[in-house]
Amino acid sequence: MKITYRDKIIAGVLLAITILLIGGFALCKPTYQKIKTNKESLEKVEQQKKEIEGKIAAIPGIQKDIKETYTNTNEEAKVFVPLDRLMSPTYVDEYMQGFADEAKVKVTNVTLEETSLAPLDYYYDEVKDPLGDLRRSADVNGSLQKAFDSVNAEGASLSQRAKESIVQTKYGVEVTGTRKHIFDYLQKIKEFEKAENIVSVDIADYSFGKDAADQAKVSLPDSPDGEEVKVAAGEGTEISNTSKATLVITLYSVYNMEEPNVD
Repeated sequence: MKITYRDKIIAGVLLAITILLIGGFALCKPTYQKIKTNKESLEKVEQQKKEIEGKIAAIPGIQKDIKETYTNTNEEAKVFVPLDRLMSPTYVDEYMQGFADEAKVKVTNVTLEETSLAPLDYYYDEVKDPLGDLRRSADVNGSLQKAFDSVNAEGASLSQRAKESIVQTKYGVEVTGTRKHIFDYLQKIKEFEKAENIVSVDIADYSFGKDAADQAKVSLPDSPDGEEVKVAAGEGTEISNTSKATLVITLYSVYNMEEPNVD
């Protein structure tokens, strides 16, 4: 069969169209895949953007919480003796001497241990259960055990809590004074606005001269104002209504929190 010139033109056009279509499909497929991949990446980026924007929006609230925590923490820390002062024997002596002066006792000896880090005990009633076996035998519904656990929950919780450490220094002082003055001294230490604990008190003569006066068969007059009174006991000796008291006091301190940088 003879192919005319017109047929050749039509065949050439069809061949060209076929080549263009095949090339177009060949180019469109990777482009479509790339568009699909880019779309998925865009969705991920937009999700990340939302998360970042959410975090940025929360920053002012977090900054406020951090500042409030810092302020509250340092406010609560005011009850403790400032650390730099706790480590200074001179400062400790100054305010402890102030208490002695106000109570009119005489300080005869002072010792200050080195500052150390020590665990702080919790004060709680130890949970004891002497009737546990009897209660369990009668506890058919479990209500008795539940009631027991409820009453003793706080003590049980504190007994299992880890002990926190705190900076502390033991301060030992010997004073001499009348009963009233020594008790006034103890009261002033008790009312001290900083964190402290009177560990022990040892009064050498709890009768404050009364026993010695009775033994010497002399009268030791009472002192309504708590001032010192002396009486002669023969052979150049005197008996007074004073006694020596030895106190051991623990002073507590903490590091103040540095102001956090939230800018």
